[in-house]
Amino acid sequence: MALKNRLKRFTTPVGELDRERLREFCASVECAVPIADVRPRQEVTVVGEITSIRIVPRPDGSPWLEASISDGTGCLVAMWTGRTRIAGVSAGRRLMVSGRGAVGGSGRRLVIYNPRYELLA
Repeated sequence: MALKNRLKRFTTPVGELDRERLREFCASVECAVPIADVRPRQEVTVVGEITSIRIVPRPDGSPWLEASISDGTGCLVAMWTGRTRIAGVSAGRRLMVSGRGAVGGSGRRLVIYNPRYELLA
């Protein structure tokens, strides 16, 4: 059995192994819901890793900080209005976010506006 697991580790693509480790980490947090199970207008807490950060300029002059978060089962976007940076929030960091999901943007993606967040080690 151990040999089979080792062979799997060497033959499986690195990206897939990373997603599997991330899913296991996120599942270990009791209060977290998998992103794949999140529905719009539902108050949720999710745990994941920031895959990308960008600053979205707005016509009114107040930029938004947008963080794409993945937990290995899906992806959502956390948007903080009026912010260009938040200390500790950077690509590759793991965090827990809580808020009410909404469908937004041109891609009809799942978004949580101004979520409560906690940086994880």
